[in-house]
Amino acid sequence: MVRLLFRIAFLLSALAGRMGYLSDEQVAKLFPKVKEIAEVADAAAAFEAAWKKHGLPEVPFSAKLVGSVFVDGPEEPLLPKARRDRAADPALWQLVYMTDIGLDIKSFDSQAEAEAEMKGLKPDEFGEGGGILVKAGEVIAKNLFLKHMLEEDYTEYLQRATQAPAAEPSAAEQEEKELKVVAQTAMAELQRLTELAPQIAELKAHYEAKGLTKPEVVIGRPSEALQEFARLYPDYVQLGGCMR
Repeated sequence: MVRLLFRIAFLLSALAGRMGYLSDEQVAKLFPKVKEIAEVADAAAAFEAAWKKHGLPEVPFSAKLVGSVFVDGPEEPLLPKARRDRAADPALWQLVYMTDIGLDIKSFDSQAEAEAEMKGLKPDEFGEGGGILVKAGEVIAKNLFLKHMLEEDYTEYLQRATQAPAAEPSAAEQEEKELKVVAQTAMAELQRLTELAPQIAELKAHYEAKGLTKPEVVIGRPSEALQEFARLYPDYVQLGGCMR
């Protein structure tokens, strides 16, 4: 299990350059078009009907309701062009090795220099480290200390590092992609709120029956329904944090 979690973290870090959130302004700019999409309009109508049926206050379908929108961006090159070209040169010896902050590559014109550098590699405090020596796509030597990672992580890193960056999408293509993701995010949030309507209504009836004169402070990890209820009815409930 530890090995699996370590490798998942490693793979996620490799994709970190592709991750990003749209700004509130970007979501607001796309929202008018999102509302016109038939599936989104149907989800909004179902949400409004469910909340009205359960006597909940009207919440306008807006860009603010959509919330944060995550969009994959173009993958950042692992190496600058000059180093990437050398790392892809089949005439050179490529040392793929572990550093304090992750994998890296050094390219050598001399096999002897490359092997000397590789032999000097040591494991870190967790027993992880070392490297492999690659020539023309073949692993010809290795000095690895594998605790959680695998040898294939090193070879895959070299493959990714030598790939040319993907072409940037056109402005129209990027907008279409963002529009699709905003629509998917909007529908997911509308469906979530629609499904929560009965539970929020139950909470409303429960707290109305209490006849509170001031908000009740709730300590602990609140359910999704209680979180939404607290936002809708701050006079009834105040979330006081999560207890361990």
